[in-house]
Amino acid sequence: MIEDRARGVLLYSLAGLVLLAGGFWFVRTAPDDGRDPRVRAWRATAEELVPDLPVQEASDTVVLAGGAGTEHTSPVDGGSYALTMICAGTGHVRIRLSTVGNDSGRAVACTDAPKPERLTVALAGEFFMMMSSEPDGAGGAVFRWRLERSRSY
Repeated sequence: MIEDRARGVLLYSLAGLVLLAGGFWFVRTAPDDGRDPRVRAWRATAEELVPDLPVQEASDTVVLAGGAGTEHTSPVDGGSYALTMICAGTGHVRIRLSTVGNDSGRAVACTDAPKPERLTVALAGEFFMMMSSEPDGAGGAVFRWRLERSRSY
């Protein structure tokens, strides 16, 4: 009877050891999710400094690799709007608010400790913004923006 208990204890101990080793192996060999930890920190910083508000018309957080670009278009009522922008990361993000003409755009510097920038823009029914990353070495940028109607016209 004692031999059976000893074998049972040994069997359960070995099973536990194999389970523990398998769990350790599973965690250590998990594939990388491809997310740069700096990007997660930059996103958290940008979303903390330019949060969503109940009165906003639109907002977005965009992750841009060096040399990448994207655009956003949304309908709005005509009037005066405040555009708040922030960029965490490396390099600059150049924004363009016009689809026609010689709009050279505005560069928003990307840093690890960014500060929000604010523009007042007049819109006549549509908001258009093109964002393009101007890399500064290796890295990327997290660009966050928020559009809200201005109280003064």
